[in-house]
Amino acid sequence: MEHHLKQQRYGIPLRILLSNGEELLGLVYVQWGQRVRDLLAEGDPFLPFRSRSGTHLINKASLIRVDLLTLEQILDRLDEFPEVDLDYLGHGQW
Repeated sequence: MEHHLKQQRYGIPLRILLSNGEELLGLVYVQWGQRVRDLLAEGDPFLPFRSRSGTHLINKASLIRVDLLTLEQILDRLDEFPEVDLDYLGHGQW
């Protein structure tokens, strides 16, 4: 019997601009060492995105811009994001 260990995922705060003009703040989840760019380049047409209002599947074709925020920008708007792992973000590997 093969056992699959679930790898821990880390929430990366983003600001997303959609083709309808809507701007979203929230998290995408990556594995240790994975970049947001890698997640966006995966073949799945939908991007799981978690905001304060819940989890959404966003069609990647509707993305106009994805902003990786600086730690300072995240801290300035921390109350607008779901729970953020600041220890992981401090390593700057995302």
